[in-house]
Amino acid sequence: MSSIETSVKVVRPVGALTSANVDAFKEEMLDAITSANASEVAIDMAAVDSVDNSGLVALLAGCDTAKRHRKRLSLCDVAPPVRIVFELAQLDRAVAMVDSQTLQAA
Repeated sequence: MSSIETSVKVVRPVGALTSANVDAFKEEMLDAITSANASEVAIDMAAVDSVDNSGLVALLAGCDTAKRHRKRLSLCDVAPPVRIVFELAQLDRAVAMVDSQTLQAA
């Protein structure tokens, strides 16, 4: 029997993901995705209260980078107002949205 060891890196943005702060978030997210130590990256959205177009673009860049590196990217604990923005932008089709309990069980 073989076992597969996976490592999940968690990125925890706080507040609003807007053009004012998206560069720091994007850098941290891309560093986590390109890290050799992680097979999966979870973006913990519990402390995020809003997302603008810049935040959506950064998350899409994260999706593309994760695909190129053959890693799983997921968003966890997305607040209902933020989830609505993701659904309207159809980001929910590009990246899995899970709750933290589901992530811990995986």
